[in-house]
Amino acid sequence: MKPNKSDKVRIEPKVFFPSLIIVGILSYLTVKDLDKANEVINALFSYVTNTWGWAFEWYMVIMMAGWAWMVFGPWKDKKLGEGEPEFKTLNWIFLLFASATSAAVLFWGTYEAYCYTSTPPFGLEPFSLASKEWGLAYSLFHWGPLAWAGYAFFTVAFGYFLFVKKINVMRPSGTLVPLIGEKHCKGIVGAIVDNMYIVGLILAMGTSLGLSTPLVTECIEWLFGVPHTLQLDAMIIGSWIILNAICVAFGLNKGIKIASDVRSYLMLGLLVWVFCVSGTTFIMNYFTDSVGIMLNNFARMAFYTDAIAEGGFPQGWTVFYWAWWVIYGIQTCLFLARISRGRTVRQVCVGIVGGLTATTWFIWTVLSGNTMHLIHKGILDMPKLVAEHGAPRAVIETWAALPMSTATMIAFFVLCFIATVTLVNACSYTLAMSTCTEADGYSEPPMWVRVGWSILVGIIGVTLLALGGLKPLQTAIIAGGGLLFFVNLAIIWSFIKDAKATNW
Repeated sequence: MKPNKSDKVRIEPKVFFPSLIIVGILSYLTVKDLDKANEVINALFSYVTNTWGWAFEWYMVIMMAGWAWMVFGPWKDKKLGEGEPEFKTLNWIFLLFASATSAAVLFWGTYEAYCYTSTPPFGLEPFSLASKEWGLAYSLFHWGPLAWAGYAFFTVAFGYFLFVKKINVMRPSGTLVPLIGEKHCKGIVGAIVDNMYIVGLILAMGTSLGLSTPLVTECIEWLFGVPHTLQLDAMIIGSWIILNAICVAFGLNKGIKIASDVRSYLMLGLLVWVFCVSGTTFIMNYFTDSVGIMLNNFARMAFYTDAIAEGGFPQGWTVFYWAWWVIYGIQTCLFLARISRGRTVRQVCVGIVGGLTATTWFIWTVLSGNTMHLIHKGILDMPKLVAEHGAPRAVIETWAALPMSTATMIAFFVLCFIATVTLVNACSYTLAMSTCTEADGYSEPPMWVRVGWSILVGIIGVTLLALGGLKPLQTAIIAGGGLLFFVNLAIIWSFIKDAKATNW
């Protein structure tokens, strides 16, 4: 075991201060004039999705082609590191499952199919039978093999740098040495790349908080009658930051591990509960039908830009999700690579696509299936709920419609709260490690840096909530994804170039 080098860990000025200043300026300008900020957000969203949406779609297809090459190509039996796998297969799959269970997933898993029904693709009539048939099918597409194949390919690249090249890749610039040289990686080019990553990651984390917080506050209103206000949202985010600071100050990593385990088991238990007490037969039939629709239309969905009708569906949803995958790629795949040491390239690629597709499909099938069952049977008037109370309240009502509603809502509240506590902890840790020197996995970043980043992420979350609606959250993802689009491709290119040069 390496000695602890915490006393040597300090901030990296060229990464820490520029990203901090950029995010601070963006937050100030947004809060200064919310109406103007919304105008800019709408214009930015329209520009990126309409002008560059096709690039995100080709990106995902190219990444899937790279995944297929990894599974069947000459590197399929190469190992990411020496020795036996660090985790047994079942534990590994459980860790994969845990990586996909945040409160934001609970929001989209419950609400997404309704969105596709109310604003359907291909010019279909909203809330028609045809639009309802596409609801879950598009969710399975956005959270299925195409997306996870790209992550698997990216994970292999990080696994190569981590365990074969044995270099520090806490920041993406470290992976680009084979492509642009060490001088540029340690100079202005590397600093720009790293700052793009940090800013993009902060926007993504703020978006996750912006999705998670209203679920918790709506639970509080439903259970205790406390009105949902922006002030309550801010108080909830503040409580998460304080809990994170306590964990950092007292070194309660064991507590965070317990919270993560509780989150995973509670998530699984709640999903099984919803599946059993909701329309089980409807859910299974709807899932089966949706798989057939997705498979039958996979190529159409993958390359759908709606250039003629200009209805906006692929720009508002598919491009948004592909930007989501791009922006979280470095952080998530670094984690997936770290837990995959000792496995072959094929095992990693097949395991990630199979395990995480099964995980996310199970979540979306149960939650979206329940929502569509409630709509189809006329139990909930979702359009009225969304129009009068907003999307978070509509999500809460789908859970409240289940048997033993109070107990179910308490469990859902606990799950959302714990999931976000672990999210804030992971955010602050990742950002702190990425903006410090001499941070190699055996060292802890300074407490004030970690707490400071959690506070800043919380501020971004409150700022996005103040703007109102889903559009600012989607735009934050689009902006961050645009920043990291070329960075991700450069990392893949660097990996392939170096692996070929070293005859890996």
